[in-house]
Amino acid sequence: MDEYPTEDELKEITEWPHSDIEGLMNFIKSIWKYADCGYWKRTGKKYHISTGGWSGNEEIIGAMQKNKQFFWTMCWYQSRRGGHYIFHVR
Repeated sequence: MDEYPTEDELKEITEWPHSDIEGLMNFIKSIWKYADCGYWKRTGKKYHISTGGWSGNEEIIGAMQKNKQFFWTMCWYQSRRGGHYIFHVR
């Protein structure tokens, strides 16, 4: 995918239903640029994702942060300099 995430895709992430976190992560992976190039890795219940410096991926992270009622509050595990994030899906 070479396009930036659409406003509808970002809104969908922000408003994703609380009961389907695996579905949310699958949706995000489907629009995450470079997901198949090592910037997206799942280890058990942890997701290691990196923006790769691409502003479209950073927009997706921003939408994930806006989903504070459930996703960000419950699943964010760690952020590191350089755009690396770890999420733990319980």
